[in-house]
Amino acid sequence: MSFRTFVFLLALPIVAQAGSPPQGVDFSNYDVPLYTQIVDRIKDRVSARLGEGKNTRDRYFIIPFAYQDRGNHPEHSHSFISVIRVFADNKQPKLTPGLKTGRHKNREFEAFTISWLPHDFMSNPHLCVFDGAGSRLIPGNNKCPVSPGRNFTLEETIKLAVDSKNAVAMWGP
Repeated sequence: MSFRTFVFLLALPIVAQAGSPPQGVDFSNYDVPLYTQIVDRIKDRVSARLGEGKNTRDRYFIIPFAYQDRGNHPEHSHSFISVIRVFADNKQPKLTPGLKTGRHKNREFEAFTISWLPHDFMSNPHLCVFDGAGSRLIPGNNKCPVSPGRNFTLEETIKLAVDSKNAVAMWGP
């Protein structure tokens, strides 16, 4: 009885992978910068969600992102989010000052990204997260210096990930 159970448990991963789609790699965008691939994918997905009909009200889309290195080290990990507002057709929108605006397939939009990092992160990407005995559990033991921050654009944040050769994940919109 135990031998059959053992064989059954060993066979589960094989059965689970049998229905999986092929894991081939698509190299068709190999020479296209990652930022451009991401922006194009967002535009395509938002356009598909809006459809061809008239857009009678403002529509909002969120796109969460994350990146990390192979070792899952906190100093090489970051999560951030982009928010897109697509304006209603044939209405004068009230623009939000300071946000990026644009047009895609006759639809106007504004977008912003929340990506908060130390202000000098582009020139000094060596972030001190935890330093000191028990610093992960007791904040008072952390000897890392406090650093003023700033919000980075989507393009800057993706550049940081690419420069560090980190894996980038995107969900949505």
